[in-house]
Amino acid sequence: MEFLIIILILVAYGITYYFKKRIVPKIKGSIGEYKVATKLKRLDKKEYLILNDLLLKNGNFTTQIDHVVICRGGIIVIETKNYKGWIHGHENSEYWTQSIYKHKSKLRNPIKQNWIHVFAIKKILSEYNYIKYFPIVVFAGDGKLKNVTTSLPVIYTNKLIRTIKNLNEQENLSYNQMELISDKLLKNNITDQKASKNHSYQIKKQIREQNKKVKQKICPKCGNKLIKKSGKYGKFYGCDNFPKCRYTLNI
Repeated sequence: MEFLIIILILVAYGITYYFKKRIVPKIKGSIGEYKVATKLKRLDKKEYLILNDLLLKNGNFTTQIDHVVICRGGIIVIETKNYKGWIHGHENSEYWTQSIYKHKSKLRNPIKQNWIHVFAIKKILSEYNYIKYFPIVVFAGDGKLKNVTTSLPVIYTNKLIRTIKNLNEQENLSYNQMELISDKLLKNNITDQKASKNHSYQIKKQIREQNKKVKQKICPKCGNKLIKKSGKYGKFYGCDNFPKCRYTLNI
């Protein structure tokens, strides 16, 4: 009987752990994306074309893009995050930090994530070399941005519409061009479930490989050594190949 109780406890623990680590982040991410998608619906359909949840081919891999807004000013690429606590980070760092009281955890730099999305779109739209791209990171949760240093917009949802309209002041695309761009992105959008699962697997594999290199104090970007340095915001690990490689890791 005691053995059965132990087994039940272990099973319950395993289910709870899986739910917390795998299911809850997906639910939070979906809620954040829904909040942003709802905000984007307020934009004038005659001025803006909105694409949500794109999965595009990027070389041998795929990249998932939360939101794309096509307007006369160019293409606005939006990465959505839904976190609580305090968020700290620099645009050149590989990871940012989430602080909830004394507990700290890492999250992938959303700015670098979004640049990957921009490059994937650029490859698909290579014939449109005159397009202007505007990457934006939107925090849709209760998290507070603290010590976030960046030259690109990292904003809350309540500033999203205003930011988009400010980026759409100059006309670089006609409405016909906007429609052609939208059609091409939708044609390249991967919708089958198998590809979506493979994308998730690729992301997890990349994170595991990066973490392994970081533990060995090897730069995951270029393979050079990571050395301890001091900067304006304290001590950190930086790539020995600086300035060619600007990888950094907070201590």
